Amino acid sequence: MAAMTATRSLLIAAALITLVAGGQARLFPYLPGDVAVERAVQALSPGTGWVAPVISTASAPLKYVLMAIAVLGAWRLAGARAALVVIAAIAVEQAFGESSKLLFSRPRPSGQLVAVMGAPSGFSFPSTFMTLYSVTVGAVGVLAWRLAASPRRTAVLALCAVVLMVAAGARIVPGAHWPSDALGTYAICLSWLAAAFSAAGVPQR
Repeated sequence: MAAMTATRSLLIAAALITLVAGGQARLFPYLPGDVAVERAVQALSPGTGWVAPVISTASAPLKYVLMAIAVLGAWRLAGARAALVVIAAIAVEQAFGESSKLLFSRPRPSGQLVAVMGAPSGFSFPSTFMTLYSVTVGAVGVLAWRLAASPRRTAVLALCAVVLMVAAGARIVPGAHWPSDALGTYAICLSWLAAAFSAAGVPQR
């Protein structure tokens, strides 16, 4: 009964987060503070030379290495059920990540407001680069969060947090996405992952 209640609460939370994060992306081209934060991140970045190598990790063949590490990490942290949930999440992201942008139709950041590298095409929400990192690195982070306190838990959480921040920076620095795109994408994906792990009966250790 307690497990069902927890799962129900996580599902409700994920649905609400999706409505809020998705709603703001649908209704507003950017949020108050997006321009200032994006400019600050761009100013703090040590140039832009690091962006392309990071972005390349979301393309074949490197993305398959990322996926494999995530599935193996999930299995080591929480067992076979966790690994299966990660595999399913990756499959859904690969199939529908790009097409989900049509639901929100949020324009890319304007070069009149922030620095923009090149000419990014398509819509900006959700970031499919960050959806991929959510269902791989983010999934491992969610599983680590469910572990009992230990040095390993702390190390995994810290590593995942750093990687996710770098991934977000790799899209904000070149002006491809707003900060609210990054936060909204992560919030939606990670909340549904938490609900999925709970619904699948992945044990908390």
